[in-house]
Amino acid sequence: MTIRDVGEFAFLRRLRARLPDAFHAGQVRLDVGDDCAALALPGTTVLTTDAMIAGVHFRPEWAPFDVLGCKAFAVNASDVAAMGGAPTFALLNLGVPPDTPVEALDAFFDGFLAAAGDHRTSLVGGNLSMASQFTIAVTLLGRVASGLVTRTGARPGDDLYVSGTVGDAALGLRLLTNGRSDTVDPAAVHALTERFLQPTARMSVGCALADRRLATAMIDVSDGLLQDLGHLCEASHVGALVEADRLPLSDAYRTVAGSDYTPALTGGEDYELLFSAPRAARRAIRNVAGACALTRIGRVQPRDRGVGVVLPDGVHPAAEFSGFDHFASRAA
Repeated sequence: MTIRDVGEFAFLRRLRARLPDAFHAGQVRLDVGDDCAALALPGTTVLTTDAMIAGVHFRPEWAPFDVLGCKAFAVNASDVAAMGGAPTFALLNLGVPPDTPVEALDAFFDGFLAAAGDHRTSLVGGNLSMASQFTIAVTLLGRVASGLVTRTGARPGDDLYVSGTVGDAALGLRLLTNGRSDTVDPAAVHALTERFLQPTARMSVGCALADRRLATAMIDVSDGLLQDLGHLCEASHVGALVEADRLPLSDAYRTVAGSDYTPALTGGEDYELLFSAPRAARRAIRNVAGACALTRIGRVQPRDRGVGVVLPDGVHPAAEFSGFDHFASRAA
């Protein structure tokens, strides 16, 4: 049975019946079923929106629809984490080809609602319409309890850190796009493709850094480490130097890419947190790390020194490398 067979409104009634009670019920005046959701929000609220389009960001044959639903939530939650917030409410806009099986849509919502539930986030509205390509647009709200962490606070002399490992998602996308060579260790292939398909939003890290006021500036790595570092430096009016040999690279990365740092420096969709912090905070940051490694990869420097990376053959300007650009990059 396809969505064409069921129809928009019958599917939405089915969806409404399976939505859990709101996690922050006291803040919800109206949710799914009216022209708008109505919320009564305390404190500081951050909002973000992102889209995922078949043929641009993913191919449906790469993963089950529940995995796609999880990723749609995670990539937005990562933006909230980068501001030091915790997600609270979501709006979801889907463009769906009419021949899409209802089971696929059900699976998508299984994944999205499960990921949202893990972070106590309620789906309070959205839209469903026909489209030529499967299109997902999420708007996510989050609450910041301890003060915003923006891109603007980095100062010369600050350390630069990144969470987790970098470059895995870029290698995973390459393997999915070009085919999984029989010469590559299957365990490494699985680990890298999973990093692309199922990213982790570093919510606990972002909140801890904000709560303890350790990060002076922060951004999530969605378009490539050097490119996103460039955004942070531009906002803070500083330069930066990254030491490539300090980059946290997974065993799977090293199996596939060896000593090539390029995917780690330029590859997008890791959704790790890149942040600056004063040198005096080093011990406190080690205590924050917990299960997610936080690796010091360089330092902030005066703006006139620009943004560069130290490679085995010397210092290279970041301008020699390119990250992801929707209007300059090839579609998935």
